[in-house]
Amino acid sequence: MIDELSVIGKRVSRWGAYDRVTGAAKYTVDIKLPRMLVGKVLTSPYPHARIIKIDKSKVEKLPGVEAVITFEDIPKKLFTPNRHDLILYHPENERKDMYVISEKARFVGDRVAAVAAVDAATAQKALELIEVKYEVLPAVLDPIEAMKPGAPRIHDFAPNNISLHLNFPGSRGDVEKGFGEADCVIEETFRTSKQHISQLEPCACAASFGPDGRLTIWSPGQSAFLQRRKVAELFDMPEGMIKWITPHVGGSFGKSGALSVEPICVALTKKTGKPVKIEYSREEDFRGTETRQTYVATGKIGVKKDGTITALQEKLIVDGGAYFSRNSTTSMASMGGFTGLYRCPNVAAEADCVYTNILTTGGIRGYGNSEGTCVLEQLVDKAAKEIGMDPIQLRLRNIKKAGDPDNKGLPMETCTLEELIKVGAEKIGWAEKRARKKQNGTKKYGIGMAIMMDVSGAHPSCIQHRNAYIKFNEDGSANLVVTAYDMGQNLPGACAQIAAEVLGIRYEDIHILNGDTDSTMFDTGIGASAGLYQVGQAVMKAAQEARRQLLERAGKRLRLAPEELEVRDRRIYVKSDPQRGISVAEVTRQATYNLEGEHLNIFGKGSFSPTQSPPPFAAVFAEVEVDTETAEVKILKILYVNDSGRVINPATVEGQIEGGIAQSVGYCLTEDYVINRETGVLESDNFTTYKIPSALDVPETEVILYEEPVPSGPFGAKGVGHGTTIAVNPAIANAIYDAVGVFITDMPATPEKIFEALRRR
Repeated sequence: MIDELSVIGKRVSRWGAYDRVTGAAKYTVDIKLPRMLVGKVLTSPYPHARIIKIDKSKVEKLPGVEAVITFEDIPKKLFTPNRHDLILYHPENERKDMYVISEKARFVGDRVAAVAAVDAATAQKALELIEVKYEVLPAVLDPIEAMKPGAPRIHDFAPNNISLHLNFPGSRGDVEKGFGEADCVIEETFRTSKQHISQLEPCACAASFGPDGRLTIWSPGQSAFLQRRKVAELFDMPEGMIKWITPHVGGSFGKSGALSVEPICVALTKKTGKPVKIEYSREEDFRGTETRQTYVATGKIGVKKDGTITALQEKLIVDGGAYFSRNSTTSMASMGGFTGLYRCPNVAAEADCVYTNILTTGGIRGYGNSEGTCVLEQLVDKAAKEIGMDPIQLRLRNIKKAGDPDNKGLPMETCTLEELIKVGAEKIGWAEKRARKKQNGTKKYGIGMAIMMDVSGAHPSCIQHRNAYIKFNEDGSANLVVTAYDMGQNLPGACAQIAAEVLGIRYEDIHILNGDTDSTMFDTGIGASAGLYQVGQAVMKAAQEARRQLLERAGKRLRLAPEELEVRDRRIYVKSDPQRGISVAEVTRQATYNLEGEHLNIFGKGSFSPTQSPPPFAAVFAEVEVDTETAEVKILKILYVNDSGRVINPATVEGQIEGGIAQSVGYCLTEDYVINRETGVLESDNFTTYKIPSALDVPETEVILYEEPVPSGPFGAKGVGHGTTIAVNPAIANAIYDAVGVFITDMPATPEKIFEALRRR
């Protein structure tokens, strides 16, 4: 392999960009089929109610209505929309507690019926004609209240509404002994916010049965093969009788990792014998799809005067909402983030997953690690102040090194946290700004920082394997067939760069086919920053096999051994005599149309199963201004120093980080579901009442890409996108603490909460 890289590390154009900017890209909502019906879902107006009777008679008489279904019309199989139960090594930590349509309403927005009609207006009228008789039951909207004796039971099998108790398997040492050895012990309870994913594309699905009985589903799911299997199990179908197509995806951030309306859409399609499409409005998407998991998290840290961390302990109460979904996996990730970032001999964590009568929580970008790290990093700053040590020095004293276990217990190939902290501290002017005057009139200024360690996939918690294949065309271009969804992270483009680099052709010579279970090979789905590190490995292996065949064929033409040849920029040449060679196109065309002997379509297949999950690292620095009269926070600057191994496309990585910063600003300062605590009704169900940052709210950002190639990654690359929301939130919170001396333990840090904290102080 040549030393100088031709495509890797270059700012090449984003895959599929032209289709997106011109409007040519087809999303699920753009699917149009002959005789297609419009599906709509009727939801409960009550947070907790027994369904006594549903009268469908008026609906069935309405012209244009083709089907109305309730609990009586769907498979009586409990399931979880979460894909993880199919690939977890410990599936006993999952709970199947949901039906396609609910037999009892457990939150405002729970699904109680669905219709299919000839158009949207008729479908909406049909919903209004369905008469549901409810017996309203007492509801519980807070996880602490839900656990109390005598609280309304949401699921019969869960006493005190505790669906699962988890003891963190990575606990070690003796925390009580560790706290006893500490000179300073800090304990604090935090409440995290219920963040909506706010992806551009609302939930949607289309489904159709063909004349051969095969079912085709169009959905922006990020785990097509696993989600296909869930649908197959629900409707007693072989997987091969289902074709799942993933069109362009208008953002996911974890939302598409679980089923949403797909089972209802299939049930309506099966009932009517016609194609059906369900498209949620923005309000329906807010009320009916999973949010970020929320925690009541009690963290405890013990520190010696010299800054040595002696013990860490976390106790979680997980507000899972009405159904279990991804409670166990997000909670495990949260506990891993809290206990695994620093060297510490004594750590312990446990969690109670609790049902409440609110919308179910799921897994969003950061997937628990955001919450665990946020709690930890604020405790670290508070401990540093208590012992009179600079927060950076406390971190440097306790950070891990290469060879230490990561937050999953796997030995790390590299660890650059020390370098990232020092680069960022110098760039931001940490020492000078921490020592400066912090007040100008009513304005106070602060600077804070936080670090993070994330993952490049779910190994060893889950089974994960990736597959790809590449075939050369007669003109020297190549088709890459891979299950690499573009959910905004440009994974197909990065895979094309890897393939082009190995094959010695140009980026534009790679044509990608993805998103169809009939043509792609099995894949366990995209998530947890596994895409580039894992899928990229499969692509690299496929390209290496195709390259081997290419050079072998060229060697026959040039009468040389393959190892004497090199390929670059569409040309195969002799290493010892670079002027002598042949074009890639000549070799591939001759192999296809060979009239003198062996015919060959040059083709390579690659498969990959991880044995490691090298962590991406980051150090994040935030500068803020806090108005002590209004308690308004203005973020002046975010500096993000990132290590995700070798950078395949700098523009993509920078875009991922900048997007993660924007999401984190909202998560820290403004975003939270407002649920009426008397009625259970969601009062922030659109972008007017739910505040996400606009372009005017995003501060000045600077991204530094620190490259430390990881030996096990494709060209040294590892994950990036998943972790970009982990350290920004605590960095901002720590900057507020530096400015005004108060911790906001109930997120988001709104002016009202800051003002009240200042008043109490």
